[in-house]
Amino acid sequence: MKSEYCKVEHHTIVIDGTPLDLLLHNYYPSNNLLGMIPTIIEWVYDLKEKECIKERFNSVSKEVVLPVLMCPDDCDLTCTVIVANVIKADGHIIWKKLGIDMSTREDMLLGCEGIGSKVNWLDEIPIMTFEEAYIALISEKFTIKLTGRII
Repeated sequence: MKSEYCKVEHHTIVIDGTPLDLLLHNYYPSNNLLGMIPTIIEWVYDLKEKECIKERFNSVSKEVVLPVLMCPDDCDLTCTVIVANVIKADGHIIWKKLGIDMSTREDMLLGCEGIGSKVNWLDEIPIMTFEEAYIALISEKFTIKLTGRII
């Protein structure tokens, strides 16, 4: 799909038929979240950040904070980033809550540990659940199109 500020087609996270950036915008129209693109696309140019995202996505931990959307201007984790508090349970992936990463440049110096260490949680966003098989949708380029549902 294309998004508000990115006229090139790209992979999109879709929840109940609605792109995630549009869903966030509908709940928080003044937060400038429309047009954000997935962090799990080949456009993340910083190799350390790309590895961090892959590491979090593939984590065996039951709970992890995963960067899911980023600003299309810089395509990195130092601009606006939306993170999900991800829980793996009973064959499902649950996005318990979504928020805006508030990590500072100093936090980012910690590397991967700094990302998602400070979050402004968007409490109006409902819990989302996915079949655990969504992990298998990732290609070698670390691209994905998620389809989930709000619970």
